[in-house]
Amino acid sequence: MHCNLYVPDFFPAEGLPPSDSLAAAETLIARGRRRRMTPVSTEAWLFERFGVARQRDWPVAPYTLLADGGAPERNYWMRADPVHLQVGRDNLGLADSAAFDVSRAESEALVETLNRHFGEAMRFYPVRPERWYVRLDKAPDMQTTPPAAARGVAIDENLPSGPDAMRFHALMNEAQMLLHEHPVNAGREARGEPALNSIWFWGGGVIDAGRARPFSMVFGDDPLARGLALAAEIPARALPKNADSALAALGDEGLVLVVLDAPREAQLRERRTALERDWFAPLFAALKSGRIGMLTLQLCGTDSLLEVETVRSDLRYFWRRRKPLSAYA
Repeated sequence: MHCNLYVPDFFPAEGLPPSDSLAAAETLIARGRRRRMTPVSTEAWLFERFGVARQRDWPVAPYTLLADGGAPERNYWMRADPVHLQVGRDNLGLADSAAFDVSRAESEALVETLNRHFGEAMRFYPVRPERWYVRLDKAPDMQTTPPAAARGVAIDENLPSGPDAMRFHALMNEAQMLLHEHPVNAGREARGEPALNSIWFWGGGVIDAGRARPFSMVFGDDPLARGLALAAEIPARALPKNADSALAALGDEGLVLVVLDAPREAQLRERRTALERDWFAPLFAALKSGRIGMLTLQLCGTDSLLEVETVRSDLRYFWRRRKPLSAYA
């Protein structure tokens, strides 16, 4: 069996402290064949692995809709996620729903207001509290930016661009006026939670009819990974608590993809310790025992993507000494 482990945000922007030592991860990186590549978004990496071409955007919306239990069919869908816009000294900053929690009741109340205002011209579907969708009659001629890429920077340069973009800028402004004083947001602010004061259009497209099957099984809670697997008729399962649980559910053959969750900022250091305990150490042991024949790590960072391929025989190369993870950042 060949196991492919995708780890988003493994190398944080602020770098790794030299004391941050993960023995199994360091050994796997030192003994394996390393390839440093230009960083790409999680969306781009997944679409490329599944052989799905980019449209005006990477077509995230129809695939995540499929994962969320919807039926995208051959319609054009776009994500219209609730976000929090915060006024800074010189610009507006964005925080998406990955940074905070949204309840179903809040989501449905906000969307009811939007749909009452926009009517059939722009109907919002709150399929999940943190993931809203709109269905359009035709593809707009514009490009968008995933909210994760716009997070923490001035949003002006990340707004939709292209001939049809101004229409969506206007829709965002209308939505902001509707949401600004909504009772849901008044309640959130009273509890010290960020208001859901805008929407973010992104990831539009039509589902691809292709049936590439690059993996025999996909584990992960990432909705795009699950949607791509479902579209390709590949079994998709929720992310297990650790590698041992994943391996127990598998046979001896096949190419398995495991997509780990991206962490919230406050979890970064604790998460690396959990990665060592739950994933790197048991996968190292499985490789050493022959339970798996090859392990490929996709370790994402701000400036590069480190790919490491390790087979069982590589573990004998004791002269390839471990280095601190900071040496690879």
